[in-house]
Amino acid sequence: MIPVVVVNSSLNALGVVRSLAPGRMPIYMVTTTRWCPAAWSRYCRVVRVSSLNGRALIDSLKELASRLGNKPVLILTGDVEVDAVSAYREELTALFRISLPSKEMVTLLADKTLFQKYAEREGFPVPRSLVISDSSEVRWLETLRLPCVIKPGDKTLVLNGQVERAVRVDTLEHARFEVLRMLALAKRLVVQEWVDGADTEIYFTLFACDGDCKIIEMFSGRKLVCDPPAVGSTAICAAAPREAGQLSDLSHKFIARVGYKGIGSLEFKFNRRDGRFVIIEPTVGRTDLQEEIATLCGVNIPLSTYRAETGEPRQPISDACETVAWRSSIEYRAPSGMLPTGSRIVDAHFRLTDPLPGLYYYGIELFRNFARRGTRKFMRIPARAMAAAMQFFM
Repeated sequence: MIPVVVVNSSLNALGVVRSLAPGRMPIYMVTTTRWCPAAWSRYCRVVRVSSLNGRALIDSLKELASRLGNKPVLILTGDVEVDAVSAYREELTALFRISLPSKEMVTLLADKTLFQKYAEREGFPVPRSLVISDSSEVRWLETLRLPCVIKPGDKTLVLNGQVERAVRVDTLEHARFEVLRMLALAKRLVVQEWVDGADTEIYFTLFACDGDCKIIEMFSGRKLVCDPPAVGSTAICAAAPREAGQLSDLSHKFIARVGYKGIGSLEFKFNRRDGRFVIIEPTVGRTDLQEEIATLCGVNIPLSTYRAETGEPRQPISDACETVAWRSSIEYRAPSGMLPTGSRIVDAHFRLTDPLPGLYYYGIELFRNFARRGTRKFMRIPARAMAAAMQFFM
């Protein structure tokens, strides 16, 4: 069978590997280290490389493709890899099967400041915002309604740990301070008016399009817990069947307007002030952290993408299930009353059918993190599960 190459070994990548597993194709995970939960999955073969960035990644992928042959499918799970593959795509198109938006569109959608200007020009519903690139423009903050959230335009700065993903400010004085501080680290910032609503009002649509911009799969979900609250990543999420119609319509318009190709997503928040969904940000060229919730609900985006790239027949889309939720770690709890009665919560790390990633995460990684932080939160993890994990690794 035609192999598939998944780049990175994040939790995102683990969900992709498990989603691909029913296809029974050879799965290769390209990563810089074996010492992470995803690399212990029984469904993939680990290929270690020196870097997941720039020229080094491209050369490693070219060497791997020459060894594997048969033009593998390439699936990306991180922004840094998307930047590299998009920039050097001419060298990879003869070696891999991959669909991406144009170079210009990848750059535009990946940069929050560029996307904000584009969305306003095209009439997409987005929060009222400012793009600031110089300290002299700080005076413009007075035109916004507080509270606001400040984000760097370049996502790679966040991934490299140089600047925060987002900072909420409630006063004008605080806003000025944070903008000046973050400008010293990032060339461009976007300052958005805060969209009123809880974390449970954050939604997303995951999708994949073929090389002709036709939608292969689409799924709409809802965040239930974010960490850190309000501005963090998904900790628990579930399907959003009630809101799927509105989110799907907005996503269809976005896909058609930008001529989207490949895997991507849109994040939304419901704005209580005007009773509508607004686009918070897109994800371009890669899968999303919560990608696996779609698979758990019967919409397998990675596997459908593989089949489309290899010319296999498309499988029918299953109806979304309302009684399953995805959780990034056992330390999180869903808000009371947010899940239908009888719902099951599926742990992102541990599965009986693929136990090693979970045993590594809970037995080593999470234990080490909590020990470093000196918190009692670790003790909430069931003692029996922890004992089994530690016994496995000793």
